[in-house]
Amino acid sequence: MPPDVPLINDRLVLWVVAELHLLFAAFVLGAPIFIVICEYLGLKTRDERYERLAKETMKIVAIAYSLTALFGGAMTFVLVGKYQEFSNFIFQRFYPIFGLYALLLLAESGLMYVYWYTWDALAGRKRWHISIGVLLNVLGTLVMFLMNGVGSFMLTPPDSPATATVWQSLNNATWTGLNLHRFVANISFGGFMVALFAALMFLTSKKEDDRAFYDWMGYIGNFIGVAALVVLPVAGYIYTKEIFAYDATISTLLMADKLAWFFVMQGILVGFLFLGAVYYMWLSIQRIEGGARFRTYIRGAIWACLVGLAVWLVPQSFLPSLTAEPSGPISEVTIPEKTIFLGLMPAKGLAVSAIVVVTAFVYFLYRQAIATGKMAWGRIDVKAQLVLTFLPAVAVFTMAFMGPIREMARGQWHIFQFMPDKTPYSFITPLGYTAIVAGAITIIFFLLMGAIFWLGFKVGHQKETT
Repeated sequence: MPPDVPLINDRLVLWVVAELHLLFAAFVLGAPIFIVICEYLGLKTRDERYERLAKETMKIVAIAYSLTALFGGAMTFVLVGKYQEFSNFIFQRFYPIFGLYALLLLAESGLMYVYWYTWDALAGRKRWHISIGVLLNVLGTLVMFLMNGVGSFMLTPPDSPATATVWQSLNNATWTGLNLHRFVANISFGGFMVALFAALMFLTSKKEDDRAFYDWMGYIGNFIGVAALVVLPVAGYIYTKEIFAYDATISTLLMADKLAWFFVMQGILVGFLFLGAVYYMWLSIQRIEGGARFRTYIRGAIWACLVGLAVWLVPQSFLPSLTAEPSGPISEVTIPEKTIFLGLMPAKGLAVSAIVVVTAFVYFLYRQAIATGKMAWGRIDVKAQLVLTFLPAVAVFTMAFMGPIREMARGQWHIFQFMPDKTPYSFITPLGYTAIVAGAITIIFFLLMGAIFWLGFKVGHQKETT
C-alpha cells in the first residue's frame, strides 16, 4: 500500500462488507437450488434421506438470509457515504433496475419464509411445496442477474454510458458471461458448504445412524460441488473471452501485466479445489466393497492433476509488469528458452483442461465403483471429512480473492474509461496485502457460519430431542 494511505480506510471497509455480502448471497442462492433438487429426488425416489438433507440445510439458509441483507445494507451505506459521485450516477442510471430489484427481493424474502415455514404443513402436498421452492430460486436468480448487470456495467460499459438506455447499460458486453460464471460458481459453492455442514456433524455425532446419514450427506454435497466445479472453467473462459472481445487491454492487465500473478494465484486455488475433490474420492472409495481396485487409477489421476497445476504455475517471466525493467541480466528473470512454451497460455489452457478431464474421469470411476459394490456409509476415513472442510475454505478464499481481481481490472476507473477514481485508494493492492484481506474475510465468514451452524444444527437438534 502507498505510505500515505492508512491501514484502515474507506476502500478496505467497503471491500470487506461487499465481499461478505457476496459470500452470503452466493450461499443463499446456491444452497436453495441444491435443496429443491434434493426435495424433488426425495419425492421421486421415496428416499427419506433427501428430505432430511433438504430440510436441515434450509434451516441454515433461513438463518443466513438475514446476514445477507445486513451486509448488503452496510455495503450500500458505505458506498453512498464515501463514494457519492459514483453512487449517485449508478442509482440514477439504474433507477428502474433498483426499483425492480427491491420488489423482487421483497418477493424472494417472503417466498423464502413461506417455503421454510410450510415445510411440515405441505408435507402431504409435496409438489406444491417444491413449486414454491422453484419459484424462490427463479426470483433469487433474477435478483442476482440484475445486480450482475450493474457490476458488469462498471467494467464493460456501452458506448456513451451517460446516454445509453437502461437496457443497453444492463445488457452490456460481459453481462451474460458474468451471469453464467456466478450461477455455476454459486451452485458449486452451495454444494461444498452442505458438505462442510455434513462433515462437522459427522465428526461430532455419536450415533452410528447419524454418522451414516452425514457421511451420505457429505457425499451428495461434494457430488454437486464437483459437478458444477467441472463446468466452472468453461464458464470462466466464456466470461474472459467476453472481456477480451470488449477491450484487449483489460485481458492483458489480467493475464500478462500487473495482475498476472493474481491470475496465477487464482489458478492455484482452483487447482486445489480439483485436487481436494479427487483426494476425497480416493479416500472414500475405500468404504466401497471391491472399490480398492480403482484406487490405482485415482492415484495416477492425482499425479496428473499435480503436473497440470505445476504447468499453470510456470510464469513467462518474474517481472511484476510489462513495463518493469530487470535490474540485472534478462536471463535472471525469465525461464529457460527451451521451456518458455510452458509460460504461455496455450500450455496453461491444456493443463487446466487436463485437470478438468481427469477430475471428471475420477468421478465417473467413483460412480462405477458405487454401482458395482456395496457402500458402507459411516465407515469412511476421518481424513475425508477434513477434506470436506478444506474444500469450502478454499472456495471461500478463492471467491474473496477473485472479487478484487475483477474490480482492479478496471484500473484507475470507477466505470472503465468513463468515470475516473479520484480517491487516494485508486491503485492495485499488492498481492500479499490482497491475500491477507481475503484471508481475514474468509475467517470472518466462517466464524459467522459457525454461529449459524451452532444455532441451526446443534441448538435445533437439542430442542428436537428434548
